[in-house]
Amino acid sequence: MALAEQDRIDITDLINLHGHLTDTGELDDRASELFTPDVTYDVNDFGLGSLHGIAAIREAARALGEANPVGHHVTNIVITRIDDHSARVHSKGIGVKADGTAGSVTYDDLVTRRPGGWRIHTRKVTARRGALGKREAGPRQVLERWRQAAISQSAEDMGRVYTMDAIHEFPFTRPELPSRLEGRDEIVSWATAAWKTAAFKYDRYRTLAIHDTHDPDTIVVEQEALGTSAATGEFALPNIVVLTVRNGQIAHLHDYVNILAATAVMGRES
Repeated sequence: MALAEQDRIDITDLINLHGHLTDTGELDDRASELFTPDVTYDVNDFGLGSLHGIAAIREAARALGEANPVGHHVTNIVITRIDDHSARVHSKGIGVKADGTAGSVTYDDLVTRRPGGWRIHTRKVTARRGALGKREAGPRQVLERWRQAAISQSAEDMGRVYTMDAIHEFPFTRPELPSRLEGRDEIVSWATAAWKTAAFKYDRYRTLAIHDTHDPDTIVVEQEALGTSAATGEFALPNIVVLTVRNGQIAHLHDYVNILAATAVMGRES
């Protein structure tokens, strides 16, 4: 049984409305016209996890700040009925930044009929980075792989995340610590040696902000590494990384560690 024509019109208007409210800055006041209160907004493909609830979506948009596109354009809307009260919607999105750069995504939505009309209940946003369906990992995906390798302390996973000729730099360091590691082997060897001797472990990372650059393969990340240390107990270690990828792997990483905080976590005197 097909959806009624009016339902298709209303669902299409719903998907289109998202871009208008976001671009005009009205998402704060009118998000309830788009989403169910218990909406799930999956942006794992951008390293931002899954957002739960309207407040989380608003906060994420604010955190991106000027990195938000100035224009969201939705095309190719395909609606598939599930039942009288729900449908799947597949569409494409084009985001245009203030500097003229653009990116393409796909939206996969589950929409449900509520007393006030159709609303988005779940949305998954997937970046399109390769032609003809080929998807190469972008910097946000690679960032997540790098974080997971550090959390699990896996030399194998860490080796996969870097190019053979990768460079990992520490602009802020101490005399007994390296300032530059060259090549995958040297990077992985240093990391595994540090894991064996360090009296601390990362449990997870908290993203404070991710900034795009004019190079689509480079991002600037403000983050905290959360974990436990024999010296300090639970800790939140702040740092900034400038990450550049090539063919889905890290080619260059500037790792701006807060050296005083890191020294405390390692149980060393500054």
